[in-house]
Amino acid sequence: MQSTDSFEPARDEAMSCLVTGAGSGIGRAIAHAFARERAHVIVNDLPSSPALAGLCKEVEALGARCTVAAGDVADPACARSLFAHIERLDVLVNNAGILQEAPVTELTDAAWDRMMKVHLYGAFYFSREAACLMKQQRCGSIVNIASDLGQIGCENLSHYSAAKGGIIAFTKSLARELAPHGVRVNAVAPGGVLTPMVEALGDTYIEDEAARYPLKRLGTPDEIAEVVRFLSSGAASFMTGQIVGVNGGAVMNG
Repeated sequence: MQSTDSFEPARDEAMSCLVTGAGSGIGRAIAHAFARERAHVIVNDLPSSPALAGLCKEVEALGARCTVAAGDVADPACARSLFAHIERLDVLVNNAGILQEAPVTELTDAAWDRMMKVHLYGAFYFSREAACLMKQQRCGSIVNIASDLGQIGCENLSHYSAAKGGIIAFTKSLARELAPHGVRVNAVAPGGVLTPMVEALGDTYIEDEAARYPLKRLGTPDEIAEVVRFLSSGAASFMTGQIVGVNGGAVMNG
C-alpha cells in the first residue's frame, strides 16, 4: 500500500475494503478510488451482474488486489457467508441499491419490501457482520450511502426515500454504539448522480432533477467516491455519525 499515512490504521499490509453494489455507477467508482490506494478491494454485486469480472480487472490494473464476492445483499445468508472468509476488514461501504419510480397508490407490497430489503436491510446485514469483526479489531470504518431524498423526500419515490431515511437514522445509532470500540460510522447522502440507474429513468427525469440543484447539474460517481474515500481515511478520524451531503446544494443545513 503506497498511501499508508492517509488511512487508519497504519500497518505494513494493505488495508481491506468491501464495497457492496460495486458493479456499476457509484460503487464502481468507489472500488476504483480504493484501488488507487492499493487496498485489497472486495467487490460485491448480484451473481447475475456481468460487470464484476471486468471491474476486478480494472482494480488489478490499478495495482490493487481484488476479490469478487457475488451475492444478494437482501439475503442475510450472503453477508454471513462472505464474512466467514474475512479475517480483517478496515472499511465497509454499504452502497448496494435499486431505484424504481411509482406513486404510492400504485406501489405494491413486493416493490416496497424489495426496496427496504436491498437498501436498509442490506446495510444492516453487512454492518452487523462488520461490527463483530471491527469490534474485535478495535478499529474500522463503515460508510453508508444514503441520499438527499432521505432528508427531503420525493414524490413517486416514497419507498426509496423511506429506505434512505432509515439508513440515515441507522448510521447515527450505529455510530453511537460502535464509537467506544474505535469504529467510526458515517454516511454520504448524494443528490442526483449520473449513474446507469439514473440514466435509465430518461432525459426528462435527468433534466428535472438537475434543475432542482443550485449548481444546476447532477454529480458524478467519482465525486461521491472521493468523499467516501475521505471518510474512510485518517483525515476523518474525528468524524463519526455524520451525514455528509454531496448534493449540489439541494440540502443546506444551517
